[in-house]
Amino acid sequence: MTASTVHADNVVTKFLNKVRTEYVRKGKFGSYIGKDANSIIQTKQDLKKVSIPLVGKLTGNGVEGSGQLGGNEEALSNYACELTPTYKRHGVLVDNEENEKSEFQLFKEARPALMNWAMELKRDQIIQAFAAVEAGGTYLNYGDASAAQLDTWNTNNQDRVLYGSDVANNTSGDHTASLATIDATNDKLSAATISLLKRMAEAAAPLIRPVTINGDEEYFVFFCDSFGFRDLQADATIQAANREARARGLDNPIFTGADLIYDGVIIKKIPDLNKFIDGDGSGNAFDAVMGSNATSGDGLDNGGAAASRVGVGFLAGAQAIGFGIGRMPTFKRKKEDDYDHLNGVGIAMKHDIKKTFYNNKQHGVITHFYSATKDV
Repeated sequence: MTASTVHADNVVTKFLNKVRTEYVRKGKFGSYIGKDANSIIQTKQDLKKVSIPLVGKLTGNGVEGSGQLGGNEEALSNYACELTPTYKRHGVLVDNEENEKSEFQLFKEARPALMNWAMELKRDQIIQAFAAVEAGGTYLNYGDASAAQLDTWNTNNQDRVLYGSDVANNTSGDHTASLATIDATNDKLSAATISLLKRMAEAAAPLIRPVTINGDEEYFVFFCDSFGFRDLQADATIQAANREARARGLDNPIFTGADLIYDGVIIKKIPDLNKFIDGDGSGNAFDAVMGSNATSGDGLDNGGAAASRVGVGFLAGAQAIGFGIGRMPTFKRKKEDDYDHLNGVGIAMKHDIKKTFYNNKQHGVITHFYSATKDV
């Protein structure tokens, strides 16, 4: 009897397909990534430049009855968000103990560390994109923007930025002063502010579209840090909703700490946001870039009233983020020079991730700054 075996090339192909699926779909943001305009994070694939188009909503009245349409047409507004994918690469060294195994086994041994790196990089770049600003046509990460550039972003996005729990906290053209209105008592995350954010999204012009789930159910998704989520869990209205309206049992968020849902908004905790504000001591590109390492001095670690900590969350609708994919992840081997004892295994992918801005406005996001003091 002869047993069947799987050809090595088929094994490697299957392995790489799994890697590429995880690269796009895994992680906290994975379920919100997709190819169509209904996705919060919309992907588009091209080797060099990627343009994600937005066609604006028609606002004219049209004609009725015998009215003449000729001469009464409406110009179709349209914009484009351009992404320029660049390579992101990393590698590990494996000694001869691994080198003597088959090529696929070598990939298998290196895969967990390299894939974790790739997915964490994607996650952190998405967080950074949500917080990005645009001033005078220049796209900037929050940590790289000057105080004047943050003020310009504030001016252009008055209907898309909320400071604390009151629209009146927003001092037009002054991001620093607006942050300073946020106090640690009245401006925590609450059910009321979630509803306010939703109303702002519904009233924004151009509009912020909710994403459609299960065919006709419309939701916004609010991403927030750990301390903001903690305060929202403790809100009496949210607690009552979980206790009285959601299914009872161990799957209830009261017990699991899972996503909250309130007033058509899915609330998702992103613990890694804390690193951007408080730092993690790693010294990497995302360490405290919205906190003590912010160029502008508007660090959220002490930007609130009485130098209190401010958290940041993002109420997202469709096409909030563009994810331009130039090349999907590929693993490569490299033989080193230490008498053939060390072998390198690397991963390379090519992408660009940005918040979509059209005509100086962030397209699909309400940015919310709120009080989120750390645990003591």
